[in-house]
Amino acid sequence: MIPEYKSDILRRLKTVKGHVNGVLSMVEGDRYCPDVMAQVAALQASLEKVNRTLLRNHLETCVSEAIQTGNGKEKIDELLESLRFNTSLTDLRGIGGDIPLIGDGRGCVHCGGVVEDVKAES
Repeated sequence: MIPEYKSDILRRLKTVKGHVNGVLSMVEGDRYCPDVMAQVAALQASLEKVNRTLLRNHLETCVSEAIQTGNGKEKIDELLESLRFNTSLTDLRGIGGDIPLIGDGRGCVHCGGVVEDVKAES
């Protein structure tokens, strides 16, 4: 694992651990449900950031290496299977910025490639 990502993930997970204990105390103390829900949402956002960092690390290390050695399809299939039920990683609304539309003439915001028109076959 890339050291920078590992330290970020560990820091976030330790924070989440303490935050979960705080939420447990809120529930035990019969705190107002919307207040508890707000804290649960904050926990979910923290865990999503951990997952995004894990994904970035995996793409930059394992997947990149597999593609360079000709084993990319297997790693990509494995990754897609792990993303199957993880909508927080596949929902681009949280990323921000413009996402190019097909055929708009702009390059891909991620790889710089030009997005071409896709024509339906009759």
